[in-house]
Amino acid sequence: MRVQTASLPAASNFPKSALKLALLAGAMSAAALIGSQRAEADSALCGTGAKCGPHLSSPASDQHFFRFSIAHDQAAQHEMSLRRTEVSPKDYPSFSGVGVISCNVGGKQRTSTAFLVGAFDLGVTVAHTFQRTSSGEEPTDCTYNSLDSLGQVRERIPVSYVKSQWDEAGAAGQLSKDLAVVRLSKPSRYAQRTLPLGRFSGAAVSAMLVGYKSDIDSDSVKRKARGMVYERDANGIVSASAGGFTHDMDSRDIAPGAPVIDESTGVIIGIHAHSARNTMITMNDWLESTLRSEMKQPSEPEQQREARAN
Repeated sequence: MRVQTASLPAASNFPKSALKLALLAGAMSAAALIGSQRAEADSALCGTGAKCGPHLSSPASDQHFFRFSIAHDQAAQHEMSLRRTEVSPKDYPSFSGVGVISCNVGGKQRTSTAFLVGAFDLGVTVAHTFQRTSSGEEPTDCTYNSLDSLGQVRERIPVSYVKSQWDEAGAAGQLSKDLAVVRLSKPSRYAQRTLPLGRFSGAAVSAMLVGYKSDIDSDSVKRKARGMVYERDANGIVSASAGGFTHDMDSRDIAPGAPVIDESTGVIIGIHAHSARNTMITMNDWLESTLRSEMKQPSEPEQQREARAN
C-alpha cells in the first residue's frame, strides 16, 4: 500500500491571521523541542541531591529518550495504556541494559529482572533469586539474558559470580537488603546503554518501572509501568512497606529486580522487590560500596589477557 504524504496549501492561500497562527505554533514547537534537549543526569552512581555527570556508555542520540518517551505516553488517550504498556521497538535501545537473570533450581527455572550498571558486564538484581531451596538445592547455570522487541533471546551470558547482601551476617531474609550484584562472564553486546543508579531522596516522585514477567517462557515481552513512589510518612500517614517504599505502578506482569526510574531525570532510584505489596527498595551503603568496588575490577576477558601476559 502506498502512503500519501500530507501537503500544506500554498502560503498565498492562507488568510494573514491563519498564517500568523501557524508561524507562532511552529515557533513554540521548536522552542519546546530545544528545551527538551537540555542535558540530563546520567552517570553510573549518583549521590543524593548531586548532579550526575555524563555517562559514557550512553549514546548521545539516545541520551534524552526519557523526556520524549514521557511526552509520547502522556498523549495517549486511554489511562491503562499510560500505566502499563509494552516497550515499543523504537524505545528498546534506551532499555537494552535491562535483561533477565535465569537460574536452574532443582530442575525448575527461577528468574528475575536485572539491569546493567556502569559496565556492560555488571548487573543488579534481587538476592532471593540465588537462595537455596528449603531442601538445600542451590541455583545453578545462572545466565543473564538479553531479549529483543519480539521477545526472542539475543544473547545468553553465564554469570561468573554473585555478591548477595543476604550472604552478609544477619541480613538474610530482610526485604531492604534483598540486593545482589552479578558479574557476567563477558560484556553484553546487545545492550546499547546502561542506566545511572542514584540514592533516593525519599520524596514522592513520578516513576517508571521496566522489566519482564517471571515466566518468560510464556511471555517474554519487556514491559513498562508508570505511577508514583510515595514518601514513607506523608501528612502523618505512613505509606511504606516493611523495609521499602510503596509505589502504585502496575507490577503484576513485572518480576522483582526491575529498575524503578525517576521520570524527570532518567536515574534509577530503586529496585522493585515485591509485587504483592508493590514495594521498592533503594540503594544502601552495601550496594553502593559493592558496585564501586566491582567497577574498579577488570572484566573477565581483561583478567585472562593479563594472566597470559604474565
